[in-house]
Amino acid sequence: MTDSKVKLVKKSPSPKSTKVQKVFAEEKEEEPSFYKCTVCGQHYKRLDRNFPASQSELYAGWNYHLPICRHCMDKLFEHYTRAYGGDEERAIRRICSMYDIYYNESLLHSSKKIDKDRSRIQGYIKNANLAQYKDKTYDTTLDNEQTNQIINSVEDIEETNEYKVTPKMMRFWGTGYKAETLRTLQGYYDELLKLCDGKPDVRQQKMMKNLCLLEYQQQQNIQNGKDIGTLSNSYKSMFEASGLKNDEADVSNDTYGVWLAAIEKYCPADYYKDKKKYHDFFGIGEYIERFMFRPLKNLIFGTKEKEKEYWIEDDPDDIDGRGNN
Repeated sequence: MTDSKVKLVKKSPSPKSTKVQKVFAEEKEEEPSFYKCTVCGQHYKRLDRNFPASQSELYAGWNYHLPICRHCMDKLFEHYTRAYGGDEERAIRRICSMYDIYYNESLLHSSKKIDKDRSRIQGYIKNANLAQYKDKTYDTTLDNEQTNQIINSVEDIEETNEYKVTPKMMRFWGTGYKAETLRTLQGYYDELLKLCDGKPDVRQQKMMKNLCLLEYQQQQNIQNGKDIGTLSNSYKSMFEASGLKNDEADVSNDTYGVWLAAIEKYCPADYYKDKKKYHDFFGIGEYIERFMFRPLKNLIFGTKEKEKEYWIEDDPDDIDGRGNN
């Protein structure tokens, strides 16, 4: 199939939001004497501490609490975890879809079980009700996923003001990527093109493509707190074999892998030609000095030393402390 035969199908825009809007009751009834769990039928006098909170307007009549008690929620989570072969994240998503709870990967990581006494589903729901997730429900999840829909065919291509995915780009990178991921990979590739002497041949194009995929995987590992040592070594070896320029003058504008290559230029790592170039690159030593040693010194010796950038030493010639000698 050539580009001329490809027909781009632009999807009709999805609604701005499918979230249920605030519902106003005609009359406000008196506070009930008890609240009954819709699962086990147990009566409770209070909503707080007995029923999980909610952001959904579907539970406005319950003062924004789910109608299932915490005990039954734990049992429901255990049921779906077993049903999905121990997959807790899939179980959480199922419950989110049932009770209109916002589902998000960062929330999954923050709710990982730390000890046996902590309920992961309770931790997830608690975090989903934090201020930064205000008014977000499962409708929000579906809206976000519609925006970042995975592209598997030419018919799935959607043009936006932010990026444009073309059939040529899809053939180069392959299918199964989100539009945002394709745009990121293409950005990496464009940066590597700047390091080529002339137009890259087929072999160099394939190596540059693999370099971009390695770089993207490194960024994903960094975000998920995983080690990137093996990926960095692979990137370095492949970059050296690619024949791309690696001038020190270009490092500031190059990709992360080129930066690594510049560091490894003076191997072994402990013996850089310029000893100060990567000294305390992340500012750890300065952090320890400012926020650990200085406060500890003031505490032990009773001194009042302040941070240097905010502290002007007394002038020995300043008699009255106002600049008058």
